[in-house]
Amino acid sequence: MKHTLLLLLVFVVTGLTAQKNLNGKIYDKHPTIEIVNKFTEAYVSGDVATIESLVTDDFIMYNTMNNNPNYKGGDVSNLIGQTNFIKNNMVGVTLKDRGAAYSDALEFKNGAIYVYTYQMFTAYDKSNGFKIKTPRNSTFIFDKTNKKIRRLLWADNTSAWDKWRLSNQTIKNGTIYKDHPLIAKVRMVYYNLVNENVEETFKDFSPNARIYDSNLTDKKYISLEEQKENVTNVLKTFEMISIDEIGYPDYLDYEGNGGVALSWWEFTLKNRKTGDIKKLSVHSQMWFNEKGMIGREDVYYNANLLQ
Repeated sequence: MKHTLLLLLVFVVTGLTAQKNLNGKIYDKHPTIEIVNKFTEAYVSGDVATIESLVTDDFIMYNTMNNNPNYKGGDVSNLIGQTNFIKNNMVGVTLKDRGAAYSDALEFKNGAIYVYTYQMFTAYDKSNGFKIKTPRNSTFIFDKTNKKIRRLLWADNTSAWDKWRLSNQTIKNGTIYKDHPLIAKVRMVYYNLVNENVEETFKDFSPNARIYDSNLTDKKYISLEEQKENVTNVLKTFEMISIDEIGYPDYLDYEGNGGVALSWWEFTLKNRKTGDIKKLSVHSQMWFNEKGMIGREDVYYNANLLQ
């Protein structure tokens, strides 16, 4: 049995060795990488003359995320058109290595050279300020002289560009209500709070609700139980005299499930020891889940006024 296992191991090792075949070398520094860097600088700055000098007459570029079976890529004129579009419509354009990534030049045994880049494209639409940020992986294939780019294959996050295209349109994303059954729930929260009934105040909150308080410094949010404790402590110091709406709440019923109620309030508080009266402005955003429960609240106020 031992001899059989040893023989099998020999066959496996021999097989793994036989599968290796050196087909070229990888470089992190190479003249073709310098050409690609020059191309990138020209692309970002809109230097059409430099770009034309770095590509062959039969240059073709391919968006590898394009699934159209009739797609045949684009030629030099398409590349120049893309460059001019970015120059004329975008500002703050950058195309840089992302993270610890860097370009690789693969020099194949047959003499062909491919340069691979792993970058992040960032730009702002100068007409509306929309920020486009997408990873971009590119493959530059050089001609036989290894001095000009003959093919370019690149891949962006298409959803980033789709979102940018939508940013130039007027799109409805739901309905706004100034009165709504869920607004009634918001009002009940503050009715119970002004009556200092903590349990009733939070009865329409989901048990795992998160509270995002603008005054938090050591964490992003607190739990429902922590919020109950905070409110209880405030009520030990202050008496609730009045809570009044400023304007009226808005319920934003988004397309799909859930929505958010925006409300603005003025609290009138009386210090139980000193009798001092304080006014506190509060803005609340209560996010409702599909069951009509409050799953999250974002609340904004100046906590220094409660000192």
